[in-house]
Amino acid sequence: MNNSSKYCDIVYEFKGIWDIPSKCGLKIYSNNNESLIIATELYEENPGTSVTDWSTQLATEICLKNNFDPFKNQFVVHTPEIETKLTFNRETFYLVKLDWNGKIFENPEWKQITKEEIETTIKKINTQLNNR
Repeated sequence: MNNSSKYCDIVYEFKGIWDIPSKCGLKIYSNNNESLIIATELYEENPGTSVTDWSTQLATEICLKNNFDPFKNQFVVHTPEIETKLTFNRETFYLVKLDWNGKIFENPEWKQITKEEIETTIKKINTQLNNR
């Protein structure tokens, strides 16, 4: 996996639309207080549903599998840069605010954030881990 490996520890496989096998890069920063989940689009390496099309279901699955408190999560969709002159192929980060209904996440609200904001959040979580 070559897509911005800084934000990908593993290739995460999930069932997307119509149960089609799908993949994304996944990086999780977690401590007792909060979790930051970064799901990265893998473009050609993903045979199925994109992270942007499956964000609520993917956030629900990851949260439940890892026993994360659904009220203490930040879910970020990362699209790595594709080398091109087109602006829509540049690296982006979106914080996806989700409502928890008791069983699943729903009602996604997308807010573009900067790489610096992601890095600040990562440092905060890592600092809290190191101070325990």
